[in-house]
Amino acid sequence: MIERAQLQVITKRIQEPRKFIQVLMGPRQVGKTTMASQMLRKVNIPYIFESADAVIAVNLNSAPLSSSRRRTC
Repeated sequence: MIERAQLQVITKRIQEPRKFIQVLMGPRQVGKTTMASQMLRKVNIPYIFESADAVIAVNLNSAPLSSSRRRTC
């Protein structure tokens, strides 16, 4: 597998003492999952993998809201 320059950056950031959520974003099929897998092989940390491919759309206009939360524009 090809190792991109960004792999070094994300590996360094994930190993910083201050812990932040790291998000990999980009168009489909550019290598985000591959890079994340390569990074996880280099470091020994717990992780959670979430995919945005199965996002559920919610129509907020028809969702029931209490009157105190309903906003009009």
